[in-house]
Amino acid sequence: MKDKCIVLEGGGLRCAFTAGILDFLLENDFSFDRIIGASAGACAGASYASKQIRRNYAVNVVYPSNKDYMGIGKLLTGSSYFNMDFIFREIPENIYPFDSEALIKNPVEFDIVVTSLETGKGEVLTKKDIKKYGVLPCLQASSSIPFMSKPVNIDGRVYYDGGVADSIPVSYALTKHKKAVVVLTRPEGYRKQNSKFPGLIKFFFRKHPQFANTLINRSKDYNESLDLCAELREKGKLFIIAPDGKYKIGRTEKDIMVRDRLYRHGYELMEQEFSGMKKFLK
Repeated sequence: MKDKCIVLEGGGLRCAFTAGILDFLLENDFSFDRIIGASAGACAGASYASKQIRRNYAVNVVYPSNKDYMGIGKLLTGSSYFNMDFIFREIPENIYPFDSEALIKNPVEFDIVVTSLETGKGEVLTKKDIKKYGVLPCLQASSSIPFMSKPVNIDGRVYYDGGVADSIPVSYALTKHKKAVVVLTRPEGYRKQNSKFPGLIKFFFRKHPQFANTLINRSKDYNESLDLCAELREKGKLFIIAPDGKYKIGRTEKDIMVRDRLYRHGYELMEQEFSGMKKFLK
């Protein structure tokens, strides 16, 4: 099979679902020609690209229970609810080393979606960018949630979470490939509600009105992306994998058992869908 692409939605610790899917694929030695991820989806895709089985389980299920991982205290003292130093330095450099060399050597294309603070538009950091700036800064940029994290400066360009502008980058994927597998972290039928505080967003990002506008319209853009996914699936261009609605979990889920159940759900669902996915890609 050639021309295989996978798109990974973000969603914080909801990506425990994605972790289960990717571990099943790794255990079955199944790879894609391109991995495209936004936010936590990009982080999960990185460990998939480096072929580190169970690393995503550790990062999405085990380590979030560590007192240094996240919390309102981190936000008040370090300007980030998620402890970015712990997540993007301590874990990948010391606790569970991330194999950057393996990712670079892997022939798979790896694209990380970010949102420009200046323009409010989504941009793609490619493997060429990763080689130049390092994978961890690029992943941190894609995972920096407005109001919960500081933006990240990469070569003079300032970025926030890729999910702000393009949570499910299927349009980009289909400019590169004829078909794509899409992993969602919300159950099918989900729709995002409009922002309750547009005035606060405009005030907070008053120096960057284009970014503020993108953030205010995020729910509309996200729901349109879901509609597009459904349309493209009907046309035979997308294979969508989404969690069952009974597995309710927030992006900051603190219960390790809840995260573990979601991981196992992803693993078992991928096991069920594996043959159908391969048939689709053929």
